[in-house]
Amino acid sequence: MQRQESNFSEDVKAYQPQNPKRKQTWNTSNAADAHAEVMAEYLAESVPEPREIHNFRTYLIAIIMCMGAAAYGYDTGFFGGTLALPSFKKEFGLRVPQDLTKAQLATKRADMVSLFQAGSFFGAGLQLPFTEKYGRKWSVIFSNIIFIASAFAQTFANGSVPVFVFGRFLGGFAVGFLSLVIPVYLAEFSPPSIRGRLVGFFDIFIQVGTLAGFWINYAIETTMESNRFQWQLPVFVQFFPAAFLLVGAFFVPESPRWLLMVDKRELAIKNLTRIRGIPEDHPYLAFELNEVTKGVEAERALRGDSGMLRIAKELFVIHTHRKRLLFGMALIFFKTFSGVQAVNYYSPIIFEQLGFVGAKNSLFATGIYGTVKFVCTLIFGFFVVDRVGRRIPLIAGSIGLSLCLFFLGGYLTGVGPKAEGAPRVAGDYVAITSLFLYAAWYCFGWNSVPLTLISEIFGARYRIVSMTVCLMWQWLCTFSIVRIMPIALNSVTTKTYFIFGSIFFCAAPFVWYFIPETKGLSLEYIDRLFDSSKRTGAGHVNEDNMPTLNSSGMDEDKPVIQYLENAAEQKLAPVKE
Repeated sequence: MQRQESNFSEDVKAYQPQNPKRKQTWNTSNAADAHAEVMAEYLAESVPEPREIHNFRTYLIAIIMCMGAAAYGYDTGFFGGTLALPSFKKEFGLRVPQDLTKAQLATKRADMVSLFQAGSFFGAGLQLPFTEKYGRKWSVIFSNIIFIASAFAQTFANGSVPVFVFGRFLGGFAVGFLSLVIPVYLAEFSPPSIRGRLVGFFDIFIQVGTLAGFWINYAIETTMESNRFQWQLPVFVQFFPAAFLLVGAFFVPESPRWLLMVDKRELAIKNLTRIRGIPEDHPYLAFELNEVTKGVEAERALRGDSGMLRIAKELFVIHTHRKRLLFGMALIFFKTFSGVQAVNYYSPIIFEQLGFVGAKNSLFATGIYGTVKFVCTLIFGFFVVDRVGRRIPLIAGSIGLSLCLFFLGGYLTGVGPKAEGAPRVAGDYVAITSLFLYAAWYCFGWNSVPLTLISEIFGARYRIVSMTVCLMWQWLCTFSIVRIMPIALNSVTTKTYFIFGSIFFCAAPFVWYFIPETKGLSLEYIDRLFDSSKRTGAGHVNEDNMPTLNSSGMDEDKPVIQYLENAAEQKLAPVKE
C-alpha cells in the first residue's frame, strides 16, 4: 500500500525539537522532548483523522464497557458506608463494645474489605490465558457472570461472615478480570487523538460508581428503618451495572486488533469499519489497518512459538522492556500509596476524626467528598488529558497531594481527633477543605493517567503480560493499603497521613526524569519513544545480517528481540510505487 504524503509541514515543523543536534532519549530529565520528535514522525507518516471517527458509536461502546468500572467504583463507595450502618453491625457482630473491642473491630473491618482486593489480585493474574484465547469481549461477559453471582452471595449471606466475605472475594476476582480487559480494549479500539479520554472513561465511571455508593448510603441512613433490608439494598445495587454490562457486551464488537492477532482479518475490517463509521476504501481506514497489521505481524514474528512463560521471562531479562515494566509498577505504586483507596473505604472514620460524628453526618461528608472526585475526574477526562498530556498533571498532582496530606496530618496531630460531642471549630473545616483539595488533585492526574500510560507504553509482544503484572501489583498494593489502614488509624493514628504524603512527594521527580509524554501518538508510534536506537539515529539491522541464535534465543551481546524487530519492520514497511 502506498504511503500517504503528509500535508502537515507546519505541524511537523512545530514539533521538531528545539535543539536538533542533541540526541534525546526517554530516560533523560528532558523525557518530554522525545515526544516532539516522534510526534513529528507520526504527523509526517500518518493520514489525518477524519471527523467521522469521533462518532456517537465510539463513545457508546466506551460507556458500555466502562459499566464494569462503575461496578468496581460502587464497591469502593458503598462498602465503607455500609460498614458504618447500625443494621449491618448488628447483623454481622461488629458492634463496640457489645461484640468486639475497637482493635478487634479494626481487624475485622480490614478482613471484610481486603478480601475483595485479594480476589482482584488472583483475577488479574488468571485472566491472561482466557483473554488471549477467547478475546476481550467474552472475557468481559465471563467476569460479569461471576460478579453477579457475588452480588447475590453478599446480599443473602444472612449474617454469615464466611459467606459474605466469600462473595466479596468472588466480586474482587471478577473486577480483577475487568481491571485489565477493559483498559486494553479501550486502548486498542480508540482513535489516537482521543485515546486518553476514552481510556480515562474507566476512571470516570469508577467515580460514577463511587459517587452513587456514597449517596445511596446517605439516603438509606436518613430515610429507612434500621433493619436487614437497610443494608441489603446497597449491597444488591451492585447487580445493576454488572447486568447492564452483561447485556451490552453482546452488542459490542470484538477488538479489531485482537481479531487480527487470531487471523480473523475480514471480521476485523468489518468491526473497524463499523466502529469508525467510514467506508472500507477510506484512506484513513486503509492506513490504520496497515499500521495495526504491521504491528500484529511484527509481534507474530517476534513471538514465534514462544509461550506466555517465555515472553514473561524475556520481559524481565531484556533491559529496555524491564525498565518499562518497572516504570509502570512505580506509577501504580505511587497511585495506590496516595492513600485514596483507604480514604474511599474508610472515609466515615476519617470524617469522624474531623468532628463529623454519627453515621448520618459522616456519610453526608463522604458524599460531598465523592462528588468532588466525580466532578474533577469528569473535567480532567474530557478537557485536560488529551490537551495537556500525561506528564504535567502527574508532576503537579504529586506536589499538591503531598501538601494536602502533610497539612491534614499536621492539623490532626496538633489538635487530636475530635471526641464525640466536641464542637467543630474553624480549623476543622479548613482540614476538611484540604481533604477535598486532596481529592481534586488526585483526580487531576493520578486518578486516570497511570492506567492510561500502562495501557500505552508496552510493546505489542509484551503488552498483555506487562499489564497483567502491573495490575496484579496494583491489587497487591491496594490489598496492603486497605488491610493496614484501619489498624494504622487505630495505632499510628494521625501520623498515617505523613507516611502517604512522604511517599507521594517522591513521585514528582520520578515522573520528571523517567516518564515520556505519549499524548496524540498511536500505539505503534509510542513504542518508538522507548527505542533508544531510533532516538539516537542508529541504523537498522536487516535480515541478511541477523546473528546465529543460541538455544536461549539470545545473542551473546545483544537481545534477539532487537534484530527481529528491525527485520519485521523492514519486511512489513509499505513500498512506494
